[in-house]
Amino acid sequence: MNGAHEDVPRSGSGSGAEAWDARHAARDPIESHDPEPNLVAEVLELRPGRALDLATGDGRNAIWLAGHGRGGAGRPGPVVTAVARPTLTAVALRHWLPPLARRAADLLSAYIGPGRVSGRLREATMLGVTSVNRCRACARVHERWGRAVGLAVDRPDRFAPDEAAAYAYGQALALQGPGAASPPAGLSARHRHELEAVGIAMELANLAGNRFLPAGGWARPRRIGGAWPTRLYDVTMRVADRAGLRRARERVAGSVSGDVLEIGIGTGLNLAMYRPGVTLRAIDPSEAALALAARRADRLRRSVSLTAGDAADLPYPDDSFDVVLGTFVLCSVGDVAATLGEARRVLRPGGSLRFLEHGRSQVRAVARLQTRLAPIWSRLAGGCRLDHDVRSALAAAGLRIVEERFRGGGLLVEIVAVPS
Repeated sequence: MNGAHEDVPRSGSGSGAEAWDARHAARDPIESHDPEPNLVAEVLELRPGRALDLATGDGRNAIWLAGHGRGGAGRPGPVVTAVARPTLTAVALRHWLPPLARRAADLLSAYIGPGRVSGRLREATMLGVTSVNRCRACARVHERWGRAVGLAVDRPDRFAPDEAAAYAYGQALALQGPGAASPPAGLSARHRHELEAVGIAMELANLAGNRFLPAGGWARPRRIGGAWPTRLYDVTMRVADRAGLRRARERVAGSVSGDVLEIGIGTGLNLAMYRPGVTLRAIDPSEAALALAARRADRLRRSVSLTAGDAADLPYPDDSFDVVLGTFVLCSVGDVAATLGEARRVLRPGGSLRFLEHGRSQVRAVARLQTRLAPIWSRLAGGCRLDHDVRSALAAAGLRIVEERFRGGGLLVEIVAVPS
C-alpha cells in the first residue's frame, strides 16, 4: 500500500497540497483498520472534479474531491488514494468507537438540538465520508436525506462553497481519521463538533455496511451467531462498557440474589457483575457466544450453568427462579411476547424481571430518526430492532414496571418488572 502512495502522481500547486499529500501518505487509517491483505481489493486514484455515482460506487467515477476545501473553488486539489470498500474490523472499532463515544452528545445535538448545524452541511459531510468508503446502502439513505434538505446530491461539483467544504471534510475524515482532519473554517466550535460526530458515525455505518451487506445490494438480516460476528459483538460491547455502559450493567445485575436466570447471556459480559452466592443459569441460542461466555466464567471463577436454547421456549420448570434478567435481548429475539411469557412462567411468586435495553426514544425527533434507520440497522445488527418499544412490550405481556431508569432521552432504559 505504501508503494501505491509513491506511484500516484500528485496534482495541485503549492506547498499546502504537497503537505496534505505527505500527511495522508504517512497515516492512512483506512489501511490501518483493514490490515489483512485479502481485504484490500484495489487502490483508486481520486482526482478533484470527478463526480461519484453514490448508488453504484464503482471505480469508473471514483470520488469527487471538492476544490473549495483546498485552494478555493475551481482550483485543483490533491490526488489521494483509498482502499475500495473498507470493512469493519476489531481494529477499526478500537479506532473509531472511542471518539464517537466522546462525541455522543454532539451527535444527538446535530439532529435535535436548537441552533444545530445546517442539515445541508450535515448531509454533505456524511456523503463525503460515504464517497470514500463506497457503502451503497448508506449512500441510498443519505442521498434521499440530502435531497430532503435541498442538497444537490447528483452533482457535488455544483455544491455551494460551504457544502463543498463539508463534503471535502467528510472525505478527509474518512481518509485521515478523527482528530486529524480539520472541519470547515467559519463554523462555531459546536457546529464543528457536530460535523465531526456525524462523520464518525457515518464512517462506522459505512464499514458495517461494507462488512455485512453484499456489494450488489441488501441481504437478509445477519444473525449474530457465527464465530466472527460473535467476536466483533464482544469487542463492540466491551468498548461500550468502557464508555460507561458497565455502570448500567452493575445496577441491573449487581444487586440480585438467589436463583437467577439470564436470558440471552451472549458472551457473558454480565458475569463479572453478579455477587458471590448467586446460583446462576443462563441460556443463549449462539454456541459461539456461549463458548466465549464459558471462557470468561473460567477466568472469573464464576460458577454458571450454560444452555444453548431459545428464550421463547425455556427448558426449565415453572416457578424455578427468583430473578429473570436480560441485557440487550428483547430488541433482537424473534418472538418478544413468547420470550416474556416464558420468563414470567419460570419466575417464582414474589420474583422480578430485570432488563437493560435500548429502545425507542422519548424525544419525538430522535424516535422518528430511529424509525427511519431501523431497516438498515436490523440488517447490520443481526435483526436488532432499533426502535423497539420496551415498555409497551412488557405491558402487553402482563408485566408491571416497578422501577425504571432512563438515559439519553429513553435510548437506554433499566427496568424492574413484576407480574401484574
